[in-house]
Amino acid sequence: MLMIMRLDAIILKRSKGLRVGTGLLALEIGLATSATGFLWQPAPRFFQESNQQTQARDQAQGAAQNPAEQPSQQEPAKAGTEQPDDTLAGIQAALQNVSSPDLGELGRAFDTTVMKPREASGESSAIELIELGDLDDDGVPEVAMNVPGARERPSDVQSPASPSSWLGLYLLCWDGAHWKASSLAASGQHSEFNVVRLGKRVAGGIAVVNVIGDDALPYPAVFQVRQHKADLLWDSQVGDNRFNPLVHGRIEFQDDPKLDQTVMIETGRADPGLLEFEPGGRRGFSARCVYHWDGEAYVPVQTEYSPGPDNSLYRFIAALHLHDFRGAYALIEPGKFLKTETPSLEQFRQVIETHWREFLDDQVFHAREAKAGSPDALAFELPDKHYIYLPTLSDDGKFLLTGLERKVEAPGTEESGDSP
Repeated sequence: MLMIMRLDAIILKRSKGLRVGTGLLALEIGLATSATGFLWQPAPRFFQESNQQTQARDQAQGAAQNPAEQPSQQEPAKAGTEQPDDTLAGIQAALQNVSSPDLGELGRAFDTTVMKPREASGESSAIELIELGDLDDDGVPEVAMNVPGARERPSDVQSPASPSSWLGLYLLCWDGAHWKASSLAASGQHSEFNVVRLGKRVAGGIAVVNVIGDDALPYPAVFQVRQHKADLLWDSQVGDNRFNPLVHGRIEFQDDPKLDQTVMIETGRADPGLLEFEPGGRRGFSARCVYHWDGEAYVPVQTEYSPGPDNSLYRFIAALHLHDFRGAYALIEPGKFLKTETPSLEQFRQVIETHWREFLDDQVFHAREAKAGSPDALAFELPDKHYIYLPTLSDDGKFLLTGLERKVEAPGTEESGDSP
């Protein structure tokens, strides 16, 4: 908090006498509690409204109080109505008086120092400046700027608040005369960033990962420095791309000398689709996806799943969904599953087509939660038909299906089905 207030004072002092429109450059310090229960730290509003701006605002508020003067809700929103980024405007104003590419002077402009990436904690309550290296080959390294924002209100007054998000993530570039600032991530999000290599004879890029929602879904984006600002190359949230966010996923970047690029690796809880798991439940399995940069986007090249009972059940369901009988046959112990000493793939096919046709249709199954070690610990169901499935798997580490029992569990009744 002290560092933010000092930043406000520094920007105000350095910007004294600099006018924007007819208003003096100033800071507005205030506390605001968001609708989500976050307590916001003093957030700088860097531009004092001019008389014209005040009049325009008052007119807009007056119109809002008179619905008859408002445009129809059916009318499309007009372009250019997005709110300006006041934080970015304040940073740019503070940079106007920094006329040297020296990183020391840049740091002093914000009452801090420029750190190396390994020195940045990402959890500081103060402004962070992190050196990224010379990404555009102009002889001056680029700098990332983290501006702290929301913090959760502590439930215990003796416990310090923990960082929740940043007020903004920005890129600072030297243009030969002054430092320029551009945005890398929207305010109010938890964001992480890495410098990445995008291939031979290609300038380095900046990968920014935004973690969104209660499920902590990671969404990466890649920027390149062009004309001394951040230029978006790829956004996993926009357009047709092959990125699959994993629940509580984590993304890391690793250099691959053979490919001469930085590969992206995502790990997290798998979302198989055909077999649904309870959010926050104990069941499920994890996935590890490797992505390569193809010149325009990160695309998946390899996906691995953690072995285990639920993974075997999903693969069995998925194989039958695709009518891949051979693939499903490889996931069972044939003699035990078919209850015969002379099992065969053709016999397995006939059993599935006769007794388990729902696995061949476009059905979505749901894994039931039960206490570990109970007989129903691996049960799953087909809610539309009230089918309950009780599988048994081998305990040799291969997790092969040794049996599958189906029951019909209608409301108020329970009876056995036609399991073979």
